[in-house]
Amino acid sequence: MVFLLAPCLLFASLWFKNKFENVEAIDRSLRGLHLIQALGPLVQEKSVTGSLGKVPPNLRQELIDFGGENLADPLTSQLDIFLNEPDVKTSLGYAQELSVSISRVAMLDMSVSYEASTLPNLVNNLLFSVIIESSKMTDDARRLYTRKKVNVWEKMLITVQGGKFKAAADTASQITANFIDKLEGPGSAVLQSKTQLFRQANFAFQSEGSKLLRSTILAKTGKDVAAGPIAEVHPELMLATLALWQSSLDYLNGDLVKRRTEMQLDVLLAGLIGALVIVAAFAISVALTRALAERTQQEIESLGYHDPLTGLPNRRALLKRIKTLPEPAPTARYGLLLLDLRQFKKVNDRFSDQCGDSILRSVAGQLGEIADPEDFLSRTGGTEFLLFRPELKDAGKFKEFAEELIQEIRKERFVADQKVKIEANVGLLISQRGDCLTSHTLTDAALALRSAKQKGYSTFDLFTPKMRAAFEEHGEIAKELLKAIEEGVILPWYQPQIDIRTGEIVGAEALVRWIDHDEVRYPGSFLPAAVEAGYMELIEATVRTNALRLADSLSGRTQRNFHLGLNVSASLLASAEAVDALYRQVRAMGLEPATVSLEILEAVMIDEITAAPIKENIARLSDLGFHIELDDFGTGHSSISSLRDLKVDRVKIDRSFISGVDHKPALQKFTSALINLAKSLDISVLAEGVETEAERQWLLENGCDVIQGFLISKAVPEDELATLILRRNFSLKTQLPDQNSIRSARSR
Repeated sequence: MVFLLAPCLLFASLWFKNKFENVEAIDRSLRGLHLIQALGPLVQEKSVTGSLGKVPPNLRQELIDFGGENLADPLTSQLDIFLNEPDVKTSLGYAQELSVSISRVAMLDMSVSYEASTLPNLVNNLLFSVIIESSKMTDDARRLYTRKKVNVWEKMLITVQGGKFKAAADTASQITANFIDKLEGPGSAVLQSKTQLFRQANFAFQSEGSKLLRSTILAKTGKDVAAGPIAEVHPELMLATLALWQSSLDYLNGDLVKRRTEMQLDVLLAGLIGALVIVAAFAISVALTRALAERTQQEIESLGYHDPLTGLPNRRALLKRIKTLPEPAPTARYGLLLLDLRQFKKVNDRFSDQCGDSILRSVAGQLGEIADPEDFLSRTGGTEFLLFRPELKDAGKFKEFAEELIQEIRKERFVADQKVKIEANVGLLISQRGDCLTSHTLTDAALALRSAKQKGYSTFDLFTPKMRAAFEEHGEIAKELLKAIEEGVILPWYQPQIDIRTGEIVGAEALVRWIDHDEVRYPGSFLPAAVEAGYMELIEATVRTNALRLADSLSGRTQRNFHLGLNVSASLLASAEAVDALYRQVRAMGLEPATVSLEILEAVMIDEITAAPIKENIARLSDLGFHIELDDFGTGHSSISSLRDLKVDRVKIDRSFISGVDHKPALQKFTSALINLAKSLDISVLAEGVETEAERQWLLENGCDVIQGFLISKAVPEDELATLILRRNFSLKTQLPDQNSIRSARSR
């Protein structure tokens, strides 16, 4: 009786305590929301007039009381800068930081209902960004209008600023269309009317913004810049954005008040039910005493079928469920959704294992909230979750469900006062009619997940029979590939790089080849299998060792400094130990690091979690003397910021900006801008994929330094490279025009 009543009493107490704590959490969220609402008139006055009048006298004290001993100083510091900063855009930036800080302390995201869950992000981030970025864009346009001459850098600055505004404004418009227009709660009509006004003002501003961008690209002087129209529509956008901001806060307030009322009823209900549970437990405790041992044994066995961290069924429970499924109807279909969180180890390394565990529990909770009642959820691995839908009625909606799930997972979340953003991939399997679910089917879902991962973060893919065929084929290739690595037939070939002015070979890029007897196998035929089998580090080490040996043999035998280009993977750049090992390897072979050109793709720096350590290691490589080259320049998401943040010696312009540049005026403008940008920062320029003499001539006349491509040579074995160097650098005179002819061509 004691062992039965004690848990019941504990359960009732904990349930009551939990509900009561929920009420307290909502009260705290309401306090934070009221503080954010108090900022509204101040933000509007500052953004419209540029100054502030009377500030509510109790605002500072309320912030101090709300923040407590630990957070009062940061909150009041942000308030002071907002109130006293003369620059409007900087001041509004601190108002945004203050709003975000209050929202985080109030845990607003966790207190509002699912229906209103998009509004905190809209209020704290997107609408503030619209106000700030549109103000910057308008001010930049006004400033540019006064310039006598508009340079390329200023044109790109206006373009980048316009992109920042458009990203924030389009996201805000999308949220209003996808979520706010569907709200049905009290105050939704007012909020929806404000969203209509915002979208109209946004459309007008973006229309004038497009004219501004076009005029800026073509402008030679400031008077050519269409700055007036955008300045005229800007106040309307500001007022519409602020009105939407305030209406969103009002809706959140009503939502929290409604939830608090419901939670108070839950507190009362918890107390009553808890009392009833205790009474009922006492009444039946005698009858249950005999069955207690048997039930305890059943509970112990049940633990073997559940994940202790998330409480979801585990893989063992899933396999048991598969065995007990009834025979499906001839027309029935089922769906499998396999989700995996990406780069999760880096989250653990950065924030701690406890934070990672909290995220896993949070994801499990999200899955439980959006899954259908008949869905079977399980945690099948460390970061893998599976959803089984036994009766799939609409395959299209199941795909839409996968997309929505990915977007829900990738929303920013706060864990232990840390802002965390995670990415996920999803593999989908939709069965044929009448098919049974088997363990073989789970493998097919895993193949779909693997295919989604190959497409990049936050994507999903649907299983097809071709995936299994490719998987089996890759397995066979991987077996052969390991043998090829051991036999030493995985080798680098080298594509020469020449000085565009003298024609001399000044470097070569090492590219991997598989010499399979008399056949040359190119990377596309075996690298995907190598990635799946985990052989990439072996291949990279083999290529690097052979390439450095060639660099050693060429050392001192060329008239010009010779750079050997090595493609560097993200795994090497992410490891400080690997960086030091590379340096020791180069020095052990008697080479200077300056002779080794490390080609780095911008894509390795996109992920916000991994970008910081990678940039630190690139800086470390540069300090050690390596020649740093930014590959595929212009195609990534961070070209300009990469040049700003990193010490880059050379940029390699992608083939897509070279093909046909001699006869495509629009392409010439962009490629010329890329070259001029690099040159203005004293960075050398290499163009890859040069295939025609006309392309080479245009690049020569427009300041390119080094070229590579089929016009010069395809990738060749190391002995042929040595022959090419002798032929070009020592035996033959270059056929390229001299400097006088270049200057004459430019003057024309």
